[in-house]
Amino acid sequence: MKFDRTFRTVIVLFIILVILISSYFVQDIISKNNVASVEETDLSLTGAKLSDSTYAKMVVSGTWDSAVGVANQFDFTIFNADKYDLANWTISIQVPAGSVLDNYWGSEAELDKSTGLLVIKPTSYNNTILSDGNITFGIIVSAKEAFSPTSLHLQGYKILNNNTSLARRIVEVFIGIWAIVFIGFLVTRLNFRNYREKQKNDIKIILQSMNTFINFIDAKDPYTRGHSKRVAMYAAEIAKRMRLPEDDIQNIYYAGLLHDAGKISVPDAVLNKPGVLTKEERTMIQNHTVAGGKMLVQLSSLKGVRETALYHHERYDGSGYPDGLKGEMIPLFARIVGVADAYDAMSSNRVYRRHLNKDEIIEEIQKGAGTQFDPRIVTYMVDMINDGYVNVVKMETADNDESYGKFNLTEEDIPGVYMGF
Repeated sequence: MKFDRTFRTVIVLFIILVILISSYFVQDIISKNNVASVEETDLSLTGAKLSDSTYAKMVVSGTWDSAVGVANQFDFTIFNADKYDLANWTISIQVPAGSVLDNYWGSEAELDKSTGLLVIKPTSYNNTILSDGNITFGIIVSAKEAFSPTSLHLQGYKILNNNTSLARRIVEVFIGIWAIVFIGFLVTRLNFRNYREKQKNDIKIILQSMNTFINFIDAKDPYTRGHSKRVAMYAAEIAKRMRLPEDDIQNIYYAGLLHDAGKISVPDAVLNKPGVLTKEERTMIQNHTVAGGKMLVQLSSLKGVRETALYHHERYDGSGYPDGLKGEMIPLFARIVGVADAYDAMSSNRVYRRHLNKDEIIEEIQKGAGTQFDPRIVTYMVDMINDGYVNVVKMETADNDESYGKFNLTEEDIPGVYMGF
């Protein structure tokens, strides 16, 4: 199954997001279990701050009579002023032996009656005392008489605060970068889609204009009806095999369609004359390149179209027309269309001769390599003849040879790679 580029990009971005989120939570787990040191200290309950990092406060909320003697209610607050979180903490408080634990809240509590050691442990929600945070809990203990603890013993594990984890910060930065990239991707795709819609509309306008030109050209020369489209397809295939950029392939297709636009200026009697042309008549026909260049001068948005119409009859050895350009001074599009144009002329019946067979055409094209044609382009044209591509083109354009009214070029006529769709 094949997926388009957009879908593949979304999948890749989704996989990256999953990896980043997984990394975030893994780092979170590692951070929460990264023990810096063990904390074990006695905290005063009389108001004295015995530790700079951890201290406690106690309030005697009330005393009243109980079955044992006196019930004593205490509310505690433990403050963590350290830069580390304190996890898995345990608090020990000494109460009178024989005391009874009546009630507790904000923690789990156990009392050993024989020793009077009261052990306080965290519940599920306050297992960690965060840096610059605190916890509160309370107990009710009944003893023979009122009492007030003066200190408690705190034990726990200092762990690295999440905010101090460099790895976590790096992961957060990458998640932020991912979000920016993803939003940028969505905006780009939306703009690209709008651009493609505009491009399709522009192409329709271009093709409508070209249909008008081509139909005028074909009406002038009935023996070459369909010639423009065949030359365009041959030229675009040559460009594709030469691995030119897609924009160039598309533009050379347009150039092939319009290369003979100047024939509109040639009188019908001269263009369709079955006999030998006079010098003046030959000059008229040759001037179709100059006329085409003038007609297409305003079509500057399509790269190479005007130059192709003007120079497709230049020869590689410099003996062509209209300017006698030589070698690579001839624009590449014109050199490509020149070979494609010559092939179609030799393979089509003309008013003054029959078409040549395959071997005759190959011989003529190879004979012209280095004199009439660019030798490198000749190689691609001969390959297209031998592998049968030219026959496919002739079959696709055969209907256009029957009557003038049937020719109508649409965007579907241009192979997908040329359109970039």
